[in-house]
Amino acid sequence: MAMTHRERFETAWRFREPDRVPIELSVSGNAREHPRAAHLVELISEHADNVTWGHGADWGFFGLPTEYTEETIEDVPGEQRRIRRTHKTPAGTFTAVTLHPAGEIDYHWEKRFVSAVEDLERLADAPRPKLTWDKLAWRKRMDEVGESEVPLIYTMHPLGLLVRNSTMEEMYAWFHEHRALVHRFLAAANEQVAQAMAGMIADGIGPYFTVYAHEMLLPPWMGHKLFDEFVYPYDKSVYDVIRKGGCKMRAHIHGNCMDFLEKLYEMGIDAIEPLEHPPYGDVDLAEAKRMVGGRMMLSGNVHSQDFPTVTPAEVRERVREAIRLGAPGGGFSLRTSGGDAGTGTTVADDVMARILENCEAYLLAGLEFGQYPIRL
Repeated sequence: MAMTHRERFETAWRFREPDRVPIELSVSGNAREHPRAAHLVELISEHADNVTWGHGADWGFFGLPTEYTEETIEDVPGEQRRIRRTHKTPAGTFTAVTLHPAGEIDYHWEKRFVSAVEDLERLADAPRPKLTWDKLAWRKRMDEVGESEVPLIYTMHPLGLLVRNSTMEEMYAWFHEHRALVHRFLAAANEQVAQAMAGMIADGIGPYFTVYAHEMLLPPWMGHKLFDEFVYPYDKSVYDVIRKGGCKMRAHIHGNCMDFLEKLYEMGIDAIEPLEHPPYGDVDLAEAKRMVGGRMMLSGNVHSQDFPTVTPAEVRERVREAIRLGAPGGGFSLRTSGGDAGTGTTVADDVMARILENCEAYLLAGLEFGQYPIRL
């Protein structure tokens, strides 16, 4: 009897072999309207073994209560819009400005929320209230998902959030010029996060959590020395709470993480994706499997960045190789580099058609080669 999507994923995460390799795949809402998408959407509904979001804490703005507003400060039809974004918090007002070219989904930052050291000081010294969560909303979401997906609860990562809300130049200067201030912020914010995690777990919320941050805290941005000072001890203080509560943490980490896999596991990360190999990252899947494969679930290794240009035959072969290297013994799921496999971008119809064709080739190859026992 075939497993449910959740059973399949959880079995793999327990480092056992399910009936077949879990296949993660979703496409964006806009892409689903494309004429080429209808059959793919049916296949995803029937076969994809996806994670999804689950209700967790109300993180506010860096853990502070906030009143968020947006204001259009420039609108040039057919060209662009500029939007001022504002967070009003007990630590004062933080503003950012984004530029939105006409017809594009992505936007560009003109000003970040944390753009001066004084902003960081306000965040470091702000009173931090006990965070809240809605257990009824979490329970409702769990009931909605059932066995169809695996809910992951987002965990705020204070340093990752800080890097994303300041410029890289400012942030990496602060590591050296305002070291004590950065530590003061990280100590206060991560203590708040750890308390929230302990409270949620005690309240029965879990067991799977997720974090998005570390690709900007690894090479080429940060080496081992800075990582060991500014990332490892603070993350470990949070993830120790999660492991102590019998729960697990999955991290979304692009890029060059190969030399950090052991450290990431010791820090408290129990699963990692999307495991990009060159040229987008440095992961050798066979070596990663040897190093941490029985302790850390490995997910990914198929580059959806290439889906606009490669052929379905090439995708099929890449899926075959990822399964051959990663799947034996469990502890692996197939995943593309992008959560929506590149379908969330603004591209010409013919390019989107090729992306969707390759998404279908990826899913079908996973079904073809992913049956246990693996014989590749």
